[in-house]
Amino acid sequence: MLKAGVFDNFKGATTLLLWGGAEDMVSLLRGLDGLRAGNSIAFAIDGPTGGVAITRGEGSTLTSDGGVLRWQCSRETIDLAVGLTAPLIGQVGHHFLDVSGMAKQVIIARDEYPPDLR
Repeated sequence: MLKAGVFDNFKGATTLLLWGGAEDMVSLLRGLDGLRAGNSIAFAIDGPTGGVAITRGEGSTLTSDGGVLRWQCSRETIDLAVGLTAPLIGQVGHHFLDVSGMAKQVIIARDEYPPDLR
C-alpha cells in the first residue's frame, strides 16, 4: 500500500516521504495523472503520520489544514513528479523534489522502506 508521512531530520531535512512497491508507484502515477488532467481535485495517501492529500495549486508547498497535511503542487511540479515516478515502476530507488512550508524536500521511494516506517 502506498504510504505518506512527514519525518523530521530525514535525509538531512524535514521530509515528506511517499513510499511503497512497484504497484504503489503505479497508483501514485495514476493519482498524479488525474490531478494533471483535472479529473480529480485531490489524491489522498494514508500513512503513519496521518498521510497527505496532494492537490493542484501554485508552487510546491506542504501545509497542515485542520490537521490534514496538504501538498499543493503546480502543474510543473506534478509534471516533474510524474517524470520521477514513472521510472520507479520498473526499478528500485528514490527521487527528491523541493517543497516549501512544513518540509524542505519530498522523497518518492520504491522498495526502500518498510510499510510500517514511523
